[in-house]
Amino acid sequence: MKRTLIALTLILTAVLIPATASAEPSARPSVRAATLDGAKDAVASRIDKRLDALKKFEASLAAAKQVQAGHRDTLTKLIADQRAGLTALKTKVQGETTGAAVKDDAQSMVFDYRVFVLTGPKVRLTAAIDTELAAVAKLRTLPGADTAKLDAIEGTLKGKVDALLAIRPGADGDAIKAQIQPVRAAAKTAHADLKALRKPRK
Repeated sequence: MKRTLIALTLILTAVLIPATASAEPSARPSVRAATLDGAKDAVASRIDKRLDALKKFEASLAAAKQVQAGHRDTLTKLIADQRAGLTALKTKVQGETTGAAVKDDAQSMVFDYRVFVLTGPKVRLTAAIDTELAAVAKLRTLPGADTAKLDAIEGTLKGKVDALLAIRPGADGDAIKAQIQPVRAAAKTAHADLKALRKPRK
């Protein structure tokens, strides 16, 4: 994500810095226009990558059969809203007439959506945790189920999806990652504990 912002900054800096004094006055408008168009295309291309990612997230969500209905509804709406917002932003970018406006759009593309840093983990971790909770429920029905361990696993996962889905996008990517980390750790721990419970006893 930082590499994306650096690349966009370099492109947009070229737009925002005036042509050098040695350039012919008649050449400056066309040079600026070409650079502005390049910046707009660069941002539009990165928006397309996010729209492609949303398609993949949507397919992953559809394939995750154990996702709880409420969580599925929340994620489905999130993906639809982000698709609509990014599509509108792409149209806005193409109509911009200044580098400063394109720069603002580029920041909005990242900060207002956080498709890769936040939306992707929301889909993947929700699917993982809801699947683990379904596995806990199934194991409880088996003869000799270790209720205490299953209770512990369920307790580890309790409320984690709701906390994850409540995280909002924003400018501080590191803060977002820090909020996701406990959810990811809980899912990883539960996966290992469930795997241990499934191992046949010798």
